[in-house]
Amino acid sequence: MKNPNYTIVALLLSATLGYSQSFTLKQSVDYAVQNNIAVRNSQIDQQMSDARKSELLSKGLPQVDVTSTLLHNFNVQKLVLENGVIPAFTDPTKPIGEVFAFQLQLNNLWTSQVTASQVLFDKALFAGISNADIYKSLAVKNTERTQTDIAEMVTKAYYGVLVSKKQLEFLDNNIARVDSLYKETQARFKNGLVRKIAVDRIEVRLNNLKDEKDKTSKLVELNMNLLRFQMNLPAEEALVLADTLNESEVINSLAIVPETEYSKRIEYNILQDQIRLSGAESEVIKGGYLPRLNAFATTGYNPGATHLGDIFQGSRYYNFTYVGLDLRIPLFHGNEKKYKVQTKVLEEQKLQNAKQNLEKSIDLQVQQATVNLYNNLESLKIQKRNMELAQENVRIIQVENEKGIANNIEVVNAEADLKEAQTNYYNTLYGALLAKTDLEKAKGTLLKDAQ
Repeated sequence: MKNPNYTIVALLLSATLGYSQSFTLKQSVDYAVQNNIAVRNSQIDQQMSDARKSELLSKGLPQVDVTSTLLHNFNVQKLVLENGVIPAFTDPTKPIGEVFAFQLQLNNLWTSQVTASQVLFDKALFAGISNADIYKSLAVKNTERTQTDIAEMVTKAYYGVLVSKKQLEFLDNNIARVDSLYKETQARFKNGLVRKIAVDRIEVRLNNLKDEKDKTSKLVELNMNLLRFQMNLPAEEALVLADTLNESEVINSLAIVPETEYSKRIEYNILQDQIRLSGAESEVIKGGYLPRLNAFATTGYNPGATHLGDIFQGSRYYNFTYVGLDLRIPLFHGNEKKYKVQTKVLEEQKLQNAKQNLEKSIDLQVQQATVNLYNNLESLKIQKRNMELAQENVRIIQVENEKGIANNIEVVNAEADLKEAQTNYYNTLYGALLAKTDLEKAKGTLLKDAQ
């Protein structure tokens, strides 16, 4: 069995080098989930969630800052005192109560210091860090949901191309037979064996078939462009479909329908993560009620000078160093956290309601898709039988026409019946293929089956 990674690499190389390679349905889905723009954006969201987690983790690591402040006082602020109020600053030669002022700093001050801090306890921060894993899980699941949507669109577009090509093939066969009949009838008319009206009626039928072929050819081109767009296939890459319509595959699909498991639906898993996240965010908010404790240490120099040029003299540099703990106990903030917690509780109730509703919706989707597939398969049996009868009728009428028993108009009518039977059959087969795809998506197995 070929390695799927090797297959994807081969498809990417073929797109880069510009040569063609046929695509099975599985290869088309694989290529699309690797190259579709929406999938790429979802993968970027995963990288963003990784960055978010690293950002939160970094807040729990030591924080180191270097600060340097140069201050020039045009007019140094004075300290104003009253004589006798402070014994150490009392001048006995002056009256008690006399006001005097003096400065305690120089005109130029320069403070440079290094400060390091470390979170010791912060419940809100620690809870936020643990939530990062839920954000990552949500990003991964959102990518899978996007891939599932892409797989559905590619699968339906691929089937659309196969059906329209098959219809085009049958139209070619019909045109060939009617054209042969037209030429034969013209020859008979020249020999006086049939009337002109017989030739004209066959020509009308032939022109209608050619017109329908032209429309079907454009439909094939449109479906091919749609598939190319869904796959994000480069314009220079030839798109060749390797698979063919397989009636037995869709007929057998109803016999092996698995039991419904909600956990297989990516939307259900995303909702569960959202419920987890809502509860975890409540814990972050509740963590704001608890004290926060940080440790810090600072060291630096703060030289001063009257003249700015003297501030760089080594004799003016004296080191200062201190360490400490910063404890912050929240007391009252207007009940903000209380109402935030209430909001989260209500949000979680809504998510639980959405979960119950999604379960019912999944059950309904599975039921509808199953009934739709069953109806299409029953109709397919009838349309297949009609097509077989129409084919046999054309064969018999052609033989009778050659023997002179049946006229050309009967042949034209038989051809028209066959063309209608073929169209009905392949339209029904296409509907059954779409119903099969819808059922696989409803069961949550579409992407897994495609891969």
